[in-house]
Amino acid sequence: MDNLHNLATCACSYKGHRVICQTIVPGILNNNDLGKLAEYGPVEDRKNFKITPEFHVLMTQVADQLNIKTVKILDGDTKLEIAGSIDARGIRGTDRRCYLVEMQGLLPRDANLKGDDYQMALVRPELVQLYQRAKTLDFVTEQIKPF
Repeated sequence: MDNLHNLATCACSYKGHRVICQTIVPGILNNNDLGKLAEYGPVEDRKNFKITPEFHVLMTQVADQLNIKTVKILDGDTKLEIAGSIDARGIRGTDRRCYLVEMQGLLPRDANLKGDDYQMALVRPELVQLYQRAKTLDFVTEQIKPF
């Protein structure tokens, strides 16, 4: 998507373990107050949420592409609307780019792999779309079936 960036990520095998490696958001190491960089999602150990209008528009576009509904949440006494998962975070780097991090909450986990060892076993968005198309086709076929 235009105006929304993600971090370069790869999975590596290191001494028999699978490790997820990522680049860092520009400026995150030089900034003592990470709350100033956060523009979308949970801040301060998931206690408060920050939502800027620009990032909300970008996240709504992401949610639309992944067929995820926007949800209303309570942040103290304030009602907020977020798109996607409450775990996903939006950060503006010192290069003024918008970065989406912790995106794994946007995709469903693979139900065939149970346990805490498989937190990153996610279903690809293409498979979710194929499943939705198949269910829609079944529904339409059932509706137009002659009585």
